[in-house]
Amino acid sequence: MQRRESWLPASMTSHQLWWLLGILLSVTLLYAPTVNYERVFDDHLQIEENLHIRSWAYIGRAFTDHVWSGQPGYALTNSYRPLYLVWMTANYALFGEDPRGWHTTSLLLYLAAIGGVWWAAGFLLGNGPGRVLATAIFALHPTHVESVAWIASFPDAMLMVFFTLALGLHLQAAGWHPHHGFGRAEDPSLPATWHRGWPWGLTSGRNWLAASALAAALLTKEFAVFWWPMVFLLHLARRTGNWRMRFSAALHALWPQTFALAGYFLARRLALPGVFEGTPYLPWLTVAMTAPLVLWTYVQLLVWPVGLRLEYELAYVTSPTDPLFWLPLAGLLGVSIGAAWALRRSPLALTLLVWIGLPLLPTLNLRHFRPQEFLHDRYLFLPTLGFALLLGWCFMVWLERLTSPQARALASLLPMSGVLIGYGWLTAQYVPYWQNDLVLYRRILHFHPDNVFALGNLSDALRARGRLDDGIACLERAYALAPHEGRLARALGNAYCQAGQFERAITTLEPWLKGDETTLDQSLACYDYGYALLATGRPREARPYLERAATLAPDDAQLWFILAEARRALRLCPEAAAAYAAARQRAPDRADIAQRQAELTQDCP
Repeated sequence: MQRRESWLPASMTSHQLWWLLGILLSVTLLYAPTVNYERVFDDHLQIEENLHIRSWAYIGRAFTDHVWSGQPGYALTNSYRPLYLVWMTANYALFGEDPRGWHTTSLLLYLAAIGGVWWAAGFLLGNGPGRVLATAIFALHPTHVESVAWIASFPDAMLMVFFTLALGLHLQAAGWHPHHGFGRAEDPSLPATWHRGWPWGLTSGRNWLAASALAAALLTKEFAVFWWPMVFLLHLARRTGNWRMRFSAALHALWPQTFALAGYFLARRLALPGVFEGTPYLPWLTVAMTAPLVLWTYVQLLVWPVGLRLEYELAYVTSPTDPLFWLPLAGLLGVSIGAAWALRRSPLALTLLVWIGLPLLPTLNLRHFRPQEFLHDRYLFLPTLGFALLLGWCFMVWLERLTSPQARALASLLPMSGVLIGYGWLTAQYVPYWQNDLVLYRRILHFHPDNVFALGNLSDALRARGRLDDGIACLERAYALAPHEGRLARALGNAYCQAGQFERAITTLEPWLKGDETTLDQSLACYDYGYALLATGRPREARPYLERAATLAPDDAQLWFILAEARRALRLCPEAAAAYAAARQRAPDRADIAQRQAELTQDCP
């Protein structure tokens, strides 16, 4: 059956661009409130505490170091994202720490990503209902809220911009036609790409532009590595000839992209100091048995995106007899086999089905994630492309079976309206949950009341707003649930110091500072413990911890100031004078330091 180029009367087809404008307008209206939202979660680290985005002088390090290099203490990470840091630096230069500008550029990036999906869908599905529906599904999918409303997750949209640009340019260069794929058809107007052999891939300027766009995507986020296998599979599925000929032609067509991929892996290997594993102790057998549950949950969120939140509490599966192992596994096998059987006569549809699952493979290595932090909506951003294109293809095939123009027109408008209303309504419900940290973490606690991650971060948000008692209550509850977590002990000790409860701070911090090397290497923990000792009249015990804190964070004027006070209480006048001088050097505008330094001569004549 020959595919129809148009799905509505010609007068309506000529105005198909209005569908794109309507989708973009809908997305803009849905996400417009985010412009006035605060920074949340990692935004505080990536923007407020990131030293390297405050000056273009550090831009070279973006290409030679990891993404967290601007925050002291992050020695290991798996993220090499130079263009991420370039974008952050540009935003900081334009807006400083004002979140409104950052949110605005994030929204503009997402609109550009939607335009890229529209462009790529036009190549793969043609100008018709599939293209419109696929773009609408991608644009309005509720799992994208995390990637748009959270500033630090903007690389998802930036990745999609370059990803679809590389895809469209490559399909153009390879002579792709939505009806005939890469092979030559009877239509003499189609470019003859098959007979050119391997030199074509290296001599096409447009193909090198596609490789450049792929390089930009790779330097934005790691998931871009799946561009190559996804397009390679497309070549295998939509070329003519035997499998050997298809394989050879696909390799020859992707030579520039292969060079881009190899260069990226080399740069990444040189930049990253090591491989980070949040749970290196996790047995590989546990990883394997938990993987079906993780993948099944992602499939559920992709198809039925309800109950979205920043954190999902999934337990590790440790036994093959556990229903959490074999039920998701059976579900995945059933869905995969059923979908493959239903689509067996369409190589393009099968390829799009694989496009859904392929980018999810890295999420199954649970050793790279901290406990209970291995499932996030943003990891569905790239799989949503395959999901949307597949549904667009199915929709287009269904319409072709309708013979009446009126039936086709009605059948076209109903799903479009359903997507706009259904997905749009869900997205509108989830966007407000990202307005600030308080709402974000309370959303998690609504589903998981004992989530330690949410309790700890909610405490930070409450204390930042001056609600010290509420913040301490959250931390006490979290620490009671996870008494083995040193980070919670350090946070609780700091909160007690803020509240003037110094004895409780000492009781909380002392076991960790005297028995845990990690805590002893934390400047804030040493400072809080030393400050609490000094406040309770024990300057001799406080001094070594304050000196260690000043050594660990030598640029912190407050540490030097309190160290000077401890030395002064011990009548160590020269040492106190040196500490006051160091504090004044780092904070020359602080009147309290200047006053105490001037008063030192009275105590030490």
